[in-house]
Amino acid sequence: MKRIAVPLILAACLITGCQKPGIKPGETRISGTITPTVPGYLNITAGPVLDSARINKNGEFSITIPLTEPLRAMLFFGNRLTDVYLEPGKEVSLTINSIVFPENISYGGELGPVNHYLTLARKLDQQTSIPAAELFFKEPVQFVRFSDSIKQLKIKLLNEYEAKYIEIDPGFVTRTRSEIEFSWADQHLQYPGKYQILKGTQPVLPTGYHFDYLSRLNLNSASNLNSSVFKEFIQNYLDYRQSVYLVEHPNTANLIFSESVARFRVIHEEFSNPDVLDYLLFTSMDDHLANFGTIRVESFLTDFRLTCKNQEYVKTIETIVANMEKVGLGKPAPDFTAYTPGGKKVNLSDYFGQLLYIGFWASWSDWSLQEIPYFEQLRKDFEFKPVRFIMISLDFQKDKNRWAAIIKKNNFGSIQLIQDPESNVLKENYYLNDFPRYFLIDKGGKIISVYAPRPTENIAKTLTRVISAAH
Repeated sequence: MKRIAVPLILAACLITGCQKPGIKPGETRISGTITPTVPGYLNITAGPVLDSARINKNGEFSITIPLTEPLRAMLFFGNRLTDVYLEPGKEVSLTINSIVFPENISYGGELGPVNHYLTLARKLDQQTSIPAAELFFKEPVQFVRFSDSIKQLKIKLLNEYEAKYIEIDPGFVTRTRSEIEFSWADQHLQYPGKYQILKGTQPVLPTGYHFDYLSRLNLNSASNLNSSVFKEFIQNYLDYRQSVYLVEHPNTANLIFSESVARFRVIHEEFSNPDVLDYLLFTSMDDHLANFGTIRVESFLTDFRLTCKNQEYVKTIETIVANMEKVGLGKPAPDFTAYTPGGKKVNLSDYFGQLLYIGFWASWSDWSLQEIPYFEQLRKDFEFKPVRFIMISLDFQKDKNRWAAIIKKNNFGSIQLIQDPESNVLKENYYLNDFPRYFLIDKGGKIISVYAPRPTENIAKTLTRVISAAH
């Protein structure tokens, strides 16, 4: 349930004492004191819950919110923030110095020890972390030694805290230990590829490199799904296993969408826990649709429908497919609005009359920025052809100045627009939730593809063929 903060109501609750002394099993409480006192509110984001607590004249605050499972919430004070670990039925109290927030927070209540541990864990991260380029530039033996030593320090800190505070929930300790393991394993998993990018050559890995760390992990546990660290790791793991499968089964490379075929086969072969299996099938099906659309998707969908037992996942995929089919080949392109660098509101339909090649990007996305030079070169190659090149930024309103600065610095020749923050057409009608992505729309405003080839792929041949067919 999403709760919107209403300051007057919250203030009335605090004055009349609507905060109850007891905490129900399905809720949690954050309370404490801020000194020196600063009038205003503390804002909290806890899953779907958005709420605020008023700071009274004594610097005291208290807020009770619904909570059904443990999570790390974000606590905002002005434009500064920190995370706070919460559990259903338990309270955490904070003593905050408003001048140096979020540093040096003292924690009390049942969740005090856990939050104090997390503070120490963050400090350990800061003390031991090195730039990614430096980490992955290490030779294999040095990399393994360094990564393993950091993991051992983290486990040692957790063990010491578990021994000192017997009131810490064993479930928290188990989850945290698991997250340390998966974070460590993810570094090992990414190392060969990162090393190759940095040095231009493949590392000479020790015998049994992947087996040594992967064999220590339990990937078939439903409890893993409560961890964002696991969810990030498992996608990288599937990328790795998918590539291995393609090497071991070279005939698979001849199949259409060979990467997806390999990924689904790996999932079926390696995962037996129903919850984990359903989750991986769902995310992989969603990823396939995001990358390739609904072209020849029926075989994948049939397998998904027969195997996935989670009906919410099935319903979600069915909805996505139905929406995506509305923007298939030959369908009228749903109109949407955007803004020029000068602030003028325009419609997609304003540009109909010529073939449109549209690229979606964001100023904070390195991948997007890497493709822009190829996009601009493509525009120059087709300068005298009947095709318009449009770049549409998906930057948020707060990033608008950075977007404008990049455009000015690079003097792009293509049409530059930024998304209309009030419009949901791109997300709801085009299922545009990943980028960079490219649309190809004919001069009559009908869709050729909303998953067109990238500038770094064979789009030049596609454009030439479409232009020739239209004349």
